[in-house]
Amino acid sequence: MLEITVDPSYKNIAIALSGGADSALLAYLVCSKITNAKVHIINNIRCWKTKPWQQDDFKKVINYLKSQFTHIEFKIHVNFVPPELEWGSKGQTIIDEYGKLVSGDTLELRAFAEYVCFQNSVEAYYNGVTRNPRNTDFTGMPTRDIEPNENNKHLEAMLHMGFHVFHPFRFKEKNEIYKTYCELDILELFNLTRSCEGVFNNLDYKTYVTGQIVPQCGTCFWCKERAWAIEQSK
Repeated sequence: MLEITVDPSYKNIAIALSGGADSALLAYLVCSKITNAKVHIINNIRCWKTKPWQQDDFKKVINYLKSQFTHIEFKIHVNFVPPELEWGSKGQTIIDEYGKLVSGDTLELRAFAEYVCFQNSVEAYYNGVTRNPRNTDFTGMPTRDIEPNENNKHLEAMLHMGFHVFHPFRFKEKNEIYKTYCELDILELFNLTRSCEGVFNNLDYKTYVTGQIVPQCGTCFWCKERAWAIEQSK
């Protein structure tokens, strides 16, 4: 089972939450360890024209967390990422203020998280990004093919702009995420999450109706990763 550490003295915590399985589990683990802190949820509206249902997926997850952790005060911060800035549209074309070549969406997500954390005196920020599965015949984002070594352990925990930044799943694979859902007996939450990044003919911002069932493409990396993780648990 995956474990995380949360300092009980924290009064303001921020968590990146998309509606996917990784961030949902991390949010659950963090919330289960705090008793007297405000939780700032950082969410990004993305691909709103081609995948407008993503906000409904996020709402399902945050509503679940609110129902399970009634003692926590949640404050939701929503950002908007123009579709033209997404990795899939433009690739890595921008040099950020830290000298890294990044995509527009990566820049938006990082900068907005920094802004929310600074403006709300956040002491710790949590992000649930995971590693691509090893030894599989499908590939994910190249930046997630990384092994831990003495030079990159800071990616799991670092001090940045005066607050702590945690990526506790940075070197973990999706099967470990799914296994933890099973061990905690919270598959109800897992089943509320969505991984598929496929787009569908005749289903977009003009035709989608809130609450309707959206199919899984089964062919994108995220679908394959999710299926692989479940299969690994058998």
